[in-house]
Amino acid sequence: MLKFLLLICLFYTSTVLCNSSIGERKVVKIIFHDSGNLYVYFSGVPSHSENCDSKAEYILPKEHQFFSQIYSGLLAAMYSESPVNGYVNGCIDVWSNSKTKITRIDLLP
Repeated sequence: MLKFLLLICLFYTSTVLCNSSIGERKVVKIIFHDSGNLYVYFSGVPSHSENCDSKAEYILPKEHQFFSQIYSGLLAAMYSESPVNGYVNGCIDVWSNSKTKITRIDLLP
Protein backbone atom coordinates (compact mmCIF):
# COMPACT_ATOMS: atom_id res chain seq x y z
CA MET A 1 0.00 0.00 0.00
CA LEU A 2 2.85 2.39 0.83
CA LYS A 3 4.46 1.77 -2.57
CA PHE A 4 1.16 2.53 -4.26
CA LEU A 5 0.83 5.86 -2.41
CA LEU A 6 4.40 6.80 -3.26
CA LEU A 7 3.75 6.01 -6.91
CA ILE A 8 0.62 8.19 -6.88
CA CYS A 9 2.54 11.07 -5.26
CA LEU A 10 5.35 10.76 -7.80
CA PHE A 11 2.89 10.79 -10.70
CA TYR A 12 0.98 13.76 -9.28
CA THR A 13 4.08 15.94 -8.77
CA SER A 14 5.45 15.09 -12.20
CA THR A 15 2.24 16.19 -13.92
CA VAL A 16 2.04 19.43 -11.96
CA LEU A 17 5.54 20.51 -12.99
CA CYS A 18 5.05 19.93 -16.72
CA ASN A 19 4.34 22.58 -19.32
CA SER A 20 0.94 22.44 -20.96
CA SER A 21 0.38 23.36 -24.60
CA ILE A 22 -1.81 26.26 -25.67
CA GLY A 23 -2.31 24.66 -29.08
CA GLU A 24 -2.08 26.41 -32.44
CA ARG A 25 -3.43 29.94 -32.02
CA LYS A 26 -3.21 33.42 -33.52
CA VAL A 27 -2.10 36.42 -31.47
CA VAL A 28 -4.97 38.92 -31.33
CA LYS A 29 -3.72 41.49 -28.82
CA ILE A 30 -0.53 42.40 -26.94
CA ILE A 31 -0.47 44.83 -24.01
CA PHE A 32 2.41 46.11 -21.88
CA HIS A 33 0.93 46.15 -18.37
CA ASP A 34 1.76 48.57 -15.56
CA SER A 35 3.44 45.66 -13.77
CA GLY A 36 6.07 45.56 -16.54
CA ASN A 37 4.85 42.20 -17.81
CA LEU A 38 3.50 41.56 -21.30
CA TYR A 39 -0.15 40.48 -21.58
CA VAL A 40 -0.87 38.31 -24.61
CA TYR A 41 -4.31 37.36 -25.92
CA PHE A 42 -4.76 34.45 -28.32
CA SER A 43 -7.66 33.44 -30.55
CA GLY A 44 -9.92 30.57 -29.56
CA VAL A 45 -10.89 29.00 -26.28
CA PRO A 46 -8.06 28.25 -23.80
CA SER A 47 -7.19 24.55 -23.77
CA HIS A 48 -4.24 24.44 -21.37
CA SER A 49 -4.41 22.67 -18.02
CA GLU A 50 -3.15 25.47 -15.76
CA ASN A 51 -5.49 26.42 -12.91
CA CYS A 52 -5.21 30.22 -12.85
CA ASP A 53 -7.91 32.79 -12.09
CA SER A 54 -7.84 33.92 -15.71
CA LYS A 55 -7.16 31.16 -18.24
CA ALA A 56 -7.56 33.47 -21.27
CA GLU A 57 -5.03 36.11 -20.20
CA TYR A 58 -1.46 35.02 -20.75
CA ILE A 59 1.58 36.76 -19.30
CA LEU A 60 5.12 36.81 -20.56
CA PRO A 61 7.00 37.78 -17.38
CA LYS A 62 9.46 40.64 -17.68
CA GLU A 63 12.06 38.40 -16.00
CA HIS A 64 11.88 35.72 -18.73
CA GLN A 65 15.34 34.94 -20.08
CA PHE A 66 14.17 35.36 -23.69
CA PHE A 67 11.64 38.17 -23.16
CA SER A 68 12.85 40.34 -26.07
CA GLN A 69 13.02 37.45 -28.53
CA ILE A 70 9.58 36.08 -27.62
CA TYR A 71 8.05 39.57 -27.70
CA SER A 72 9.50 40.18 -31.17
CA GLY A 73 8.15 36.85 -32.39
CA LEU A 74 4.69 37.50 -30.96
CA LEU A 75 4.59 40.95 -32.54
CA ALA A 76 5.63 39.56 -35.94
CA ALA A 77 3.06 36.76 -35.67
CA MET A 78 0.29 39.19 -34.75
CA TYR A 79 0.90 41.55 -37.66
CA SER A 80 1.45 38.77 -40.21
CA GLU A 81 -1.56 36.86 -38.83
CA SER A 82 0.60 33.72 -38.57
CA PRO A 83 -0.24 31.05 -36.00
CA VAL A 84 1.94 30.23 -33.01
CA ASN A 85 2.08 27.32 -30.63
CA GLY A 86 3.35 27.64 -27.13
CA TYR A 87 3.59 26.30 -23.64
CA VAL A 88 2.51 27.65 -20.28
CA ASN A 89 3.49 26.59 -16.78
CA GLY A 90 1.97 27.96 -13.63
CA CYS A 91 0.42 31.29 -12.79
CA ILE A 92 1.69 34.80 -12.08
CA ASP A 93 -0.09 36.92 -9.51
CA VAL A 94 -0.80 40.41 -10.80
CA TRP A 95 -2.65 42.59 -8.32
CA SER A 96 -4.28 39.61 -6.54
CA ASN A 97 -5.43 37.92 -9.76
CA SER A 98 -3.46 34.99 -11.18
CA LYS A 99 -2.77 34.84 -14.91
CA THR A 100 -1.29 32.04 -17.01
CA LYS A 101 2.52 32.24 -17.41
CA ILE A 102 4.04 31.77 -20.87
CA THR A 103 7.23 29.70 -20.88
CA ARG A 104 7.74 29.07 -24.59
CA ILE A 105 6.41 30.24 -27.97
CA ASP A 106 6.93 28.43 -31.27
CA LEU A 107 6.52 30.41 -34.49
CA LEU A 108 4.70 28.40 -37.17
CA PRO A 109 4.76 28.85 -40.96
